Amino acid sequence: MDKKYSNKGLKIIAAEIQGSSKQAIGKIIEENNVGFTVTKGAQGPVSIAGIPHAVAFGADGKLIFKGHPASEEFKDVVREALRDVKVVKENLGGLVALGDVIEQRTWTNSEGVKMVAAVTKIDVDKVVFRLQKNGKIVPYPISKLSEEDQKLIKGMIEDE
Repeated sequence: MDKKYSNKGLKIIAAEIQGSSKQAIGKIIEENNVGFTVTKGAQGPVSIAGIPHAVAFGADGKLIFKGHPASEEFKDVVREALRDVKVVKENLGGLVALGDVIEQRTWTNSEGVKMVAAVTKIDVDKVVFRLQKNGKIVPYPISKLSEEDQKLIKGMIEDE
Protein backbone atom coordinates (compact mmCIF):
# COMPACT_ATOMS: atom_id res chain seq x y z
CA MET A 1 0.00 0.00 0.00
CA ASP A 2 2.89 2.35 0.73
CA LYS A 3 4.12 2.23 -2.88
CA LYS A 4 0.63 2.22 -4.40
CA TYR A 5 -0.56 5.33 -2.56
CA SER A 6 2.70 7.21 -1.91
CA ASN A 7 1.81 9.71 -4.65
CA LYS A 8 -1.19 10.69 -2.53
CA GLY A 9 0.93 11.27 0.56
CA LEU A 10 0.41 7.94 2.32
CA LYS A 11 3.31 7.11 4.62
CA ILE A 12 3.48 3.74 6.33
CA ILE A 13 5.65 3.32 9.41
CA ALA A 14 5.86 -0.07 11.09
CA ALA A 15 6.96 -0.57 14.68
CA GLU A 16 8.67 -3.77 15.83
CA ILE A 17 7.67 -4.15 19.50
CA GLN A 18 8.86 -7.63 20.41
CA GLY A 19 12.40 -6.59 21.30
CA SER A 20 14.17 -7.98 18.23
CA SER A 21 17.68 -6.77 17.46
CA LYS A 22 18.28 -4.24 14.69
CA GLN A 23 20.02 -6.99 12.72
CA ALA A 24 16.99 -9.30 13.00
CA ILE A 25 14.66 -6.50 11.96
CA GLY A 26 16.93 -5.67 9.01
CA LYS A 27 16.94 -9.31 7.91
CA ILE A 28 13.12 -9.48 7.95
CA ILE A 29 12.90 -6.20 6.01
CA GLU A 30 15.31 -7.52 3.38
CA GLU A 31 13.73 -10.99 3.11
CA ASN A 32 10.23 -9.54 2.72
CA ASN A 33 11.24 -6.65 0.45
CA VAL A 34 9.61 -4.17 2.83
CA GLY A 35 9.35 -0.77 1.14
CA PHE A 36 8.42 1.33 4.17
CA THR A 37 10.01 2.58 7.39
CA VAL A 38 10.31 0.14 10.29
CA THR A 39 11.17 1.44 13.77
CA LYS A 40 12.40 -0.44 16.82
CA GLY A 41 9.75 0.14 19.47
CA ALA A 42 6.93 2.66 19.63
CA GLN A 43 5.05 4.81 22.10
CA GLY A 44 1.86 6.74 21.63
CA PRO A 45 -1.75 7.34 22.53
CA VAL A 46 -3.03 4.13 20.90
CA SER A 47 -2.78 0.81 22.74
CA ILE A 48 -1.89 -2.29 20.76
CA ALA A 49 -3.92 -5.46 21.19
CA GLY A 50 -2.22 -8.16 19.17
CA ILE A 51 0.56 -8.60 16.65
CA PRO A 52 0.54 -7.64 13.85
CA HIS A 53 -1.44 -4.51 14.53
CA ALA A 54 -2.10 -1.38 12.48
CA VAL A 55 -3.44 2.04 13.25
CA ALA A 56 -4.40 4.62 10.63
CA PHE A 57 -5.00 8.32 11.03
CA GLY A 58 -6.95 10.55 8.65
CA ALA A 59 -5.68 13.81 7.19
CA ASP A 60 -7.23 15.57 10.19
CA GLY A 61 -5.09 13.50 12.58
CA LYS A 62 -8.01 11.50 13.98
CA LEU A 63 -7.80 7.74 14.41
CA ILE A 64 -9.71 6.01 11.59
CA PHE A 65 -8.59 2.39 12.03
CA LYS A 66 -7.17 0.10 14.70
CA GLY A 67 -6.75 -3.61 14.04
CA HIS A 68 -5.10 -6.26 11.85
CA PRO A 69 -3.25 -4.81 8.83
CA ALA A 70 -4.19 -7.73 6.55
CA SER A 71 -7.92 -7.22 7.06
CA GLU A 72 -10.13 -5.97 4.24
CA GLU A 73 -11.45 -3.33 6.63
CA PHE A 74 -7.95 -1.81 6.89
CA LYS A 75 -7.59 -1.63 3.11
CA ASP A 76 -11.09 -0.20 2.72
CA VAL A 77 -10.51 2.47 5.37
CA VAL A 78 -7.22 3.57 3.75
CA ARG A 79 -8.76 3.65 0.26
CA GLU A 80 -11.70 5.70 1.55
CA ALA A 81 -9.42 8.14 3.36
CA LEU A 82 -7.36 8.66 0.18
CA ARG A 83 -10.33 8.78 -2.21
CA ASP A 84 -10.53 12.56 -2.42
CA VAL A 85 -6.80 13.23 -2.15
CA LYS A 86 -5.26 14.57 -5.35
CA VAL A 87 -2.09 13.03 -6.77
CA VAL A 88 0.94 15.18 -6.05
CA LYS A 89 2.17 17.00 -9.16
CA GLU A 90 5.39 15.38 -10.35
CA ASN A 91 6.85 18.65 -11.66
CA LEU A 92 6.97 20.00 -8.10
CA GLY A 93 8.89 17.00 -6.79
CA GLY A 94 8.42 15.50 -3.35
CA LEU A 95 5.20 15.39 -1.42
CA VAL A 96 3.00 18.25 -0.41
CA ALA A 97 2.48 18.48 3.33
CA LEU A 98 -1.04 18.37 4.71
CA GLY A 99 -2.76 21.57 3.63
CA ASP A 100 0.07 22.79 1.37
CA VAL A 101 -0.77 23.73 -2.21
CA ILE A 102 2.93 23.88 -3.13
CA GLU A 103 5.61 22.12 -1.12
CA GLN A 104 8.27 24.02 0.75
CA ARG A 105 10.88 25.48 -1.61
CA THR A 106 13.00 28.58 -2.08
CA TRP A 107 11.05 31.55 -3.43
CA THR A 108 12.56 34.75 -4.83
CA ASN A 109 10.87 38.14 -4.85
CA SER A 110 11.17 40.73 -7.63
CA GLU A 111 14.13 42.34 -5.82
CA GLY A 112 16.09 39.07 -5.60
CA VAL A 113 15.46 38.41 -1.90
CA LYS A 114 14.99 34.69 -1.17
CA MET A 115 12.84 32.90 1.40
CA VAL A 116 12.01 29.26 2.09
CA ALA A 117 8.30 28.61 2.44
CA ALA A 118 5.37 26.42 1.44
CA VAL A 119 2.26 27.84 -0.22
CA THR A 120 -0.86 27.03 1.80
CA LYS A 121 -3.33 28.99 -0.35
CA ILE A 122 -3.46 30.73 -3.73
CA ASP A 123 -5.87 33.60 -4.37
CA VAL A 124 -6.25 35.61 -7.57
CA ASP A 125 -3.61 38.20 -6.65
CA LYS A 126 -1.82 36.76 -3.62
CA VAL A 127 -0.40 33.58 -2.11
CA VAL A 128 -0.27 32.60 1.53
CA PHE A 129 3.15 31.34 2.60
CA ARG A 130 4.06 29.25 5.67
CA LEU A 131 7.64 30.32 6.38
CA GLN A 132 10.20 27.63 7.20
CA LYS A 133 12.12 29.92 9.53
CA ASN A 134 9.37 30.46 12.09
CA GLY A 135 6.20 28.79 10.78
CA LYS A 136 4.41 32.12 10.41
CA ILE A 137 1.57 32.39 7.89
CA VAL A 138 2.16 35.37 5.59
CA PRO A 139 -0.05 36.66 2.74
CA TYR A 140 2.12 37.88 -0.16
CA PRO A 141 1.21 39.62 -3.45
CA ILE A 142 1.98 37.43 -6.49
CA SER A 143 3.12 40.55 -8.37
CA LYS A 144 6.02 40.99 -5.92
CA LEU A 145 7.50 37.54 -6.73
CA SER A 146 10.15 36.91 -9.38
CA GLU A 147 8.86 36.29 -12.93
CA GLU A 148 9.76 32.58 -12.63
CA ASP A 149 7.84 32.18 -9.37
CA GLN A 150 4.88 34.13 -10.77
CA LYS A 151 4.74 31.70 -13.71
CA LEU A 152 4.73 28.73 -11.31
CA ILE A 153 1.85 30.22 -9.31
CA LYS A 154 -0.13 31.14 -12.44
CA GLY A 155 0.39 27.59 -13.72
CA MET A 156 -1.13 26.24 -10.52
CA ILE A 157 -4.14 28.56 -10.90
CA GLU A 158 -4.68 27.45 -14.52
CA ASP A 159 -4.52 23.75 -13.52
CA GLU A 160 -7.47 24.16 -11.14
